[in-house]
Amino acid sequence: MKVRKPRELPEPPADTECIVYSNRTSVHVSEKGVGATFLNKRRKLVRTVHYDDCYNTVRDIRQADYIIGIQTVGDIILELKGSNLDHAVSQVHETLTRWRTDAIRFEPIACLIVFGSRIPRITTRSAVMEREFFQDNRAFLWIRESGAEKFNLRKLLGKTNAH
Repeated sequence: MKVRKPRELPEPPADTECIVYSNRTSVHVSEKGVGATFLNKRRKLVRTVHYDDCYNTVRDIRQADYIIGIQTVGDIILELKGSNLDHAVSQVHETLTRWRTDAIRFEPIACLIVFGSRIPRITTRSAVMEREFFQDNRAFLWIRESGAEKFNLRKLLGKTNAH
């Protein structure tokens, strides 16, 4: 009987305080009670970049909180927000513009805003904002409520049927 050798993962670059790698079946990030969980059933190497005021130290610009990515799949720019949808979209847009030129980015790139509380009429408004964001930036934008679902990177990036 042939014994299967455990699957070896590629050696990631050394972790910094701003970049963490994991091959767990799910990766969770949160700030101030707002969180997002990304599924990783195939146990690929997931890179989590703490972007805001860590990886990107440029002050006085709007920037998203995290960038979650898998090398062969792509990156998700993630903003965890309590309120103010317009500000969140602006933060994601600024981060997308900068991240597209970063040497460590994975392609393609999509964006996700996760809210900590239910915002009245968010579904109608968010659908319009998602469509306009795609038209302006050629990148998907998803706006969701915290804890309402667990996310699949491939679906968010449009690589399979999304929602």
